[in-house]
Amino acid sequence: MHTLRSKRSIFPEGFENLQNRLILNKAKEMGIDCELLVDGCEDFLKLSTRDKQIIINKTRTHRLPLIAGLLAKNKQACNLILHEQGMPVPSHIVITAMGEEAEQFLNEHSSIVVKPLDASSSQGVTLDVRNVAELEAAIDAAAKHGSRIMLQQYVTGTDYRVLIINDQVAAVNQYRPVYVTGDGSSSVRELIEILNRSRLQDTEIGVYEAFPEIDPDHTRLLDTLRKQGVALNDVPLAGQEIELYDLRNSAAGKISEFYRDCTDDIHPDNAQMMVQAARSLQIDVAGIDVRCKDIRVPMTTAQGGILEVNALPDLTHHVYPHGGTRRDVVRQYLEYLCQS
Repeated sequence: MHTLRSKRSIFPEGFENLQNRLILNKAKEMGIDCELLVDGCEDFLKLSTRDKQIIINKTRTHRLPLIAGLLAKNKQACNLILHEQGMPVPSHIVITAMGEEAEQFLNEHSSIVVKPLDASSSQGVTLDVRNVAELEAAIDAAAKHGSRIMLQQYVTGTDYRVLIINDQVAAVNQYRPVYVTGDGSSSVRELIEILNRSRLQDTEIGVYEAFPEIDPDHTRLLDTLRKQGVALNDVPLAGQEIELYDLRNSAAGKISEFYRDCTDDIHPDNAQMMVQAARSLQIDVAGIDVRCKDIRVPMTTAQGGILEVNALPDLTHHVYPHGGTRRDVVRQYLEYLCQS
């Protein structure tokens, strides 16, 4: 089996974070000096050109107001501001514990998402909760990551991440739970093995993991296959897609996903809405999570919604998408940082 070689040696000691490696690699290409502000600490990078010096925290810039970062972290405050701007935001409430209010909200919307109010990286988030038992378990999971919990109407559709840099749509990714595609001769288990081998990519910043390794014997995966009438030893038809994850009552942080670039597909009205969303929160570099039926169609509350706005967006999925065009968003980011 092919062994991926490490690119670790080409980076100065201390550069382990892939975001920082992307920035350092592109900065060198552009003639910008880049180093750790504090040895052994990757929280801050110092960028230097002939006429200026800039301190950044990955994709948090020197132009990001403190209040903007705090607003993005508080999902309730963020949603309130976006709603006041007339943008489609799913209905939500904030609670501290399971109770009558939570049950009433579930009954009103039939399917909801439960998430910690100020946690990040999908920690404690449960999707598509539909009954009281699931709601209680989801609230318990969210409570491990924060004392205040948001219940949000579950929006059906396709998930997108829109990257905004300085009032411009820099890139758009569509993402969906990982699946395998039949080739007419391989079993589902063999297809998963092939998929697992392909998840590691040898890149200019080192070995990049496109998604976490898939365990073919995991109970949830086997249940998902069973619902499709498929077993691990079955051989799917060529071109047949087999889902490996079911979003129903699933912990968001445990779902491996494919990221496919679709920057050219976003409707101009949607692009303008995303720019306005970031501007409303004063976030200059933002990752906006959207779920809608089709990003190519103007989004309304009836067919989609803005789920979250992130003030520390990940650039790696745009540089190394699982499908579609690679976007040079790091260059765009650095050009923005260095402009007057």
